Amino acid sequence: MSRAATAGPASAAVSFPDSAPTLVRAPSASRPSAGGRHAAQRPPAPFRSYGPGRGFNAPYQQHPQHQQHRSAARGAALTAAAATAATSATARQALAPASHRLQPQRHALATGIYPRPSPNRSAATAAAGSSLGASVGAGAGITASSAPVPVPVAARSVAIAAAAAGSSPGPVLGSSPSSYTQHGFHSYSQHQHRRTPPHAGRCYSHGHGGYSQGHHGYGSSSYGSGYGSSYGTHQYGNQHSHQSHQAYTLVGSPGATAAASVAGGGVGPRSWLHAARAQWSAAARLRLHAVKSSGGAASSAATGTLQAGCLVEFEKNDRGVLGLVTGPDGKKNWFVVDQSGRRSSIQPKQVSLLLPPESGRAWAEADLAAFAAAAEGADHSLLEIAWEIAVDGGSALDLSDLSSLLFDDTSPRCRYVTHRMLAADTLFFKQASKSPASYLARKAEDVAALRKQQEEAEAARREAEGWKGAVASAKAAKTRAGQPSAEEWLTGPYAARVAAIKAVALSGGNSNSNSTTSSGGGSGAGEASSMALALSSMQLAGAGSRAEPEAAAALLTDIGVWRRHEPLPLLRRGITPDFPADVERAAQALLDSPPPDPDAGNREDLTHLRCFTIDDAATTEVDDGLSLERLAGGGTRIWIHVADPTRWISPDTQLDLAGRQRGRTLYLPWGSVPMFPRALAEGPFSLRAGQVCDALSVGVELRPDGSVASARVAPSRVLVSHKLTYDGADAALGGAEAAGGAAAAGGAAAAGGAGGAGVAGGLDGEALADLQELRRAATLRRQYREGRGCIEIPLPEAKIHVPPEQLDRARPAVTVTRISQWESASRSLVAEMMILTGEAVGTVGAEAELPLPYRAQDEPELPPAARLAALPEGPCRGFALKRCMTRSTVAAAPQRHAALALDAYVQFTSPIRRYSDMLAHYNLKAWLRGEPLPFSGRQIEAVMEAAAEAGRELGGAEREAESYWVAEYLRLRWGSDYPAMALGWQREEMGLVAFLLEDQGLEVVVKVPSTMAWAPGDKAVLAPSEANPATGYYRFYVVGWTSGHSAGGDEDEEDDEEGVVVEVLGEGGEEAAAEVVGAEGTA
Repeated sequence: MSRAATAGPASAAVSFPDSAPTLVRAPSASRPSAGGRHAAQRPPAPFRSYGPGRGFNAPYQQHPQHQQHRSAARGAALTAAAATAATSATARQALAPASHRLQPQRHALATGIYPRPSPNRSAATAAAGSSLGASVGAGAGITASSAPVPVPVAARSVAIAAAAAGSSPGPVLGSSPSSYTQHGFHSYSQHQHRRTPPHAGRCYSHGHGGYSQGHHGYGSSSYGSGYGSSYGTHQYGNQHSHQSHQAYTLVGSPGATAAASVAGGGVGPRSWLHAARAQWSAAARLRLHAVKSSGGAASSAATGTLQAGCLVEFEKNDRGVLGLVTGPDGKKNWFVVDQSGRRSSIQPKQVSLLLPPESGRAWAEADLAAFAAAAEGADHSLLEIAWEIAVDGGSALDLSDLSSLLFDDTSPRCRYVTHRMLAADTLFFKQASKSPASYLARKAEDVAALRKQQEEAEAARREAEGWKGAVASAKAAKTRAGQPSAEEWLTGPYAARVAAIKAVALSGGNSNSNSTTSSGGGSGAGEASSMALALSSMQLAGAGSRAEPEAAAALLTDIGVWRRHEPLPLLRRGITPDFPADVERAAQALLDSPPPDPDAGNREDLTHLRCFTIDDAATTEVDDGLSLERLAGGGTRIWIHVADPTRWISPDTQLDLAGRQRGRTLYLPWGSVPMFPRALAEGPFSLRAGQVCDALSVGVELRPDGSVASARVAPSRVLVSHKLTYDGADAALGGAEAAGGAAAAGGAAAAGGAGGAGVAGGLDGEALADLQELRRAATLRRQYREGRGCIEIPLPEAKIHVPPEQLDRARPAVTVTRISQWESASRSLVAEMMILTGEAVGTVGAEAELPLPYRAQDEPELPPAARLAALPEGPCRGFALKRCMTRSTVAAAPQRHAALALDAYVQFTSPIRRYSDMLAHYNLKAWLRGEPLPFSGRQIEAVMEAAAEAGRELGGAEREAESYWVAEYLRLRWGSDYPAMALGWQREEMGLVAFLLEDQGLEVVVKVPSTMAWAPGDKAVLAPSEANPATGYYRFYVVGWTSGHSAGGDEDEEDDEEGVVVEVLGEGGEEAAAEVVGAEGTA
C-alpha cells in the first residue's frame, strides 16, 4: 500500500513504499511543554558529547532556511526529487559504495547515516566516498572537501534536483558541517524540545547492512521511501531478505506501534533512547568502515617522542599516572609533574601513553585536571556498543580507531579518555600489541564468559559485605533475642559460610572428629574449598587470620549459632542427640502401628506383684524394676523385670541398626544422648509408672548363703506400682531401720491396712516390707560374693548436673554432688540386684550352651594384704585397688569374672541404653520360643568388638564433657576452698598425689613437694589456681593441711605448692573400676 503526500499547490503526488523505515522523536505528549524534558528522553552520552563542530551535539539553530520548509516551492522540489530517487532499487544500489552493494545470499554490514567525521579522518573517508562525491558534486555543488563522507544517494538526488529547480534545497546530509543538525539530527540536540522545527517529525532511518534513504516532504505529511535495512530485515524495494538479528523498530514508523503493543509498552522515552542508540551505532559503523576501507593509514595517531610539554601516562606502583613532561633528567630519564604537583623522574619504558603537544602548543599543568575529569566522567557503557561494531571486523584497532569509533574525534583528550576506558575494561577489548598499542575485540563467547565471571564476582563481593554486616550486627546485639536464631543462620543466605566455619570448629581436638558431618564423600578439592570459605568468612568477621578451631567455635557462639556452652566434645565426634529423619519416621511408624508381639502366647501376667523402680530423679529411660513374690511354702522369689524393646523391634531392622551404631546411651551433665529415639526409649520401651508394660522378667530363688538356687527367664507383663528415687528409697529404708526393723514394719502394715497413709518415704506397710526384704537379699548376696573373693572399690563418684535450658547462660547453675553406692542403701540394693540378674542369665545361658555376650575379667595383681590393711578403709583402700584392676572382656562363651567373683555373667538389665544387652535379649527370647538364634557366637563377638571401639569414643566424650563442666564449676566459684582427702600417689616419680574433694566426690591430682610429709587419709584444703572450661584444664594447689602428718606445718610451703597441673579425671583405671563396681542400675 502506498502513501500520497502533497506539499503545497505546486506539489505533485508521489507514491512511497510502505517499507521505508523512518526515525522520529518521541511524541510531544510525553515531553514537557515549558522547555524542560523528561529525564528518560535526554539523549544518551554519545549525543550530548558527540565530537566537535556541529555534529550530534550542535544545538538546533533557527537558520533562515528552516523558516522556509513549509513553502510550497520547497515542498514541490523535494517531492519531485524523491520521486526521481525512488524509481529503481537497482539504480540506488549502483550508486552505493562497492563494499555496500547487495550481494547474492549475503549483505555487507554498514549503516545508512554518515555523521561528520573529525578533521583527521578526511583523507581516509574521502577515498571511501570518492565515487559518490564525483557523481553528485557537479549537480549539487558539493565537493569532496565539503562532503568527505559518502552520502546517501537519495539525499544527494534531492540536492541535485533542488539546484536544478533554482531553489534552495535545504540541508543535505554531509554537505556542510552543520548538515547533521539541519537535516533531522537536531531531534537529538540539547535544545531539541525548546522549539519544534517544521520538519522535526521525522529523521532518516538507518540500517544494518545497507543504505537507508529517507526523503522529507517539508510542509506535507508524505515521507520518503528508501532501501536498506533495519536490524533484522533488509528492504530493497519490494525485495526482502531476513536476518536473525533483533529488529530495531523506529519510533513513529508503522512498525513502532505494533512493536510497542507486542512488548506491552508504548511509544515513549525508552523507545526514543533505543532508536538513539541505534542511530549512534549506525554512525560508528560507517566511521569504522571508512577507516578500514582506506587501509587505516591516516587513522593512526602519531606516536611522537618524549619532549617537554607532552602529556604522558606512566606506570607507577602498578597503576597509570597522568603527568606533564617538564624536561629531561639526564640522558635517558624525564621529569614529570602529576596532578597533585609531585615531581617524578621516569624512564621511557614506563610510558604507556604519549600525547604530543597539539598544533605546536605545549600542554600545561591545568590540562592534567581537565583530562582527568574527562576520563572520570566517561560513559563506559559506550564500549559495549563499540565492541558490537568492532567484533564483526575481527581485526585489531589502534587507539585512534577506537577514539573515532567512540567519539568521532581523535583529539588528544578523546584518545586519553579512550585509553583510560580501555585500561579499565576487562570485558570487551584486549590489548593485541603494546608498541604501537592496538586492541582486539573479544569473541562473543569470551565476552559472555567474562561477563558471567564478573557478575559472579560482584555477587560474591556483595554477599561478603552482607556477611560482614550480619556478623557485626549479631555481635552488637545486647541479648540473644536480638540475634538471628541458629535455624536462621543455618538456612539463611549465609548458610554455606556458617557450615564451613562449623566444619573448622568441629575439626579440633580429635583425629576422628566430625565423622558425621564429613561423611558424604567430599573430595579433597571440596574440603579445600570449604576451608578457604571458612578462612575468608572468619577474616571478614574479625575472628583472626587463621582458621583455628577454637576461634571458629568462639565466632559461632558470639553470633548465636551455638550456645555459650555447646557440647563440642560430642559434636567433634559426630554425636548429636537427634537421629536422622528416616529413623525418626520409622520410630513414629512403630508407634502408630505396633507390630504383633512374638511372645504374646507365653507372656506371664505378673501385674499382681508390687513393682518398684528406683532411679535418679532425672531418669527418663526406666529399664528395670524389682518385685518380691512370697511363695506358698514360706520362701520368696525375687523378680527383676527388665524392659523388653525386642518385643517392638527385630534384628537388623532400621531401628535395630540405629541402636547398634550408637552402642549405648551417653549420659552427660546436661542430659543424655539416647541409643534409640526418645519417642520409643521413653515411651513403649520403658517401664512407665501406673501402666501395664511388656517386660522380660528374671525370677531367682536364693539359698540361705546367698547363692542362686533356681533361675528362670520369662516374657511378662508388669504394672509399675511404685516409682521411687534413690533419695526416696533411702529415706524409706532408713526410717524403717530407725523405727525398729520388722516390728515397725508390722505396725506400719497395720496402719496401712486401716487406710492410713504410708509412714516411710510414701510407702505403705506392705510395700515397705517388700522393699526391706529386697534390701536383706542384696546384703546376703554381697556377703556371698565377698566370700568368693569379689573386689569392691568403695570410691564415691561425682555427679555433675547442669539444667539443659541454661546451656546458653553466662553463669549456669552447675552442681557437683558426691554419690556412692556404699553410702546409699538403695543404690547398693539396686547394684546387687543387677549383678544377681547377670549371674542368673549367665547360668541359664551356660546350661543351655547359648552364645551370649558373656563378660569376663582376669584376676588382678593386688597389693600385699599387709599393705592394704595399713590403708584406711573406704576411699583410700578403694583407690589402691582400682589401680590394680584389669579391663574386662566380652566373649560368646562363659568365662569367670574375677572382680564380681562369678563363673558366668551377662549384662542384661539395660537394653534401652546398652546394645550388648539387646543381643542377650534377642538370643535368649529366640531360645525360649524354640526358634533359630538370630546371632551366632562369631557375630556376637564382632558386634561387641565394634561396640567396644564406639564405647571408647563415647567414654572420651563423657570425660571431656565432665572436665569442661568441672572447670566451669570452679570458674563460677573462683576463690572458694575445697576440703580434700589424700588418697595416695598418682605418680610418685613426679610428686603427683591423688586427692578426693570430699563434698563433691571429685578425684583430682595435685603436686606435693617432696619435703612435705603426708599419708593416705590425711585431710587438706585445696584451691584452684587456673580453670579453663574451653580446654577442660584446671590446676589445684594445697592451701594447707587440716589433719595428718603435715597438719600445723610451715605455712611458707604454700608458695611451693602452687601451679600443680590437674590431670584428666579418672586417669589410671577408671574404666576398669567401673567394671569392678558392676553397678548396672546406678545410672
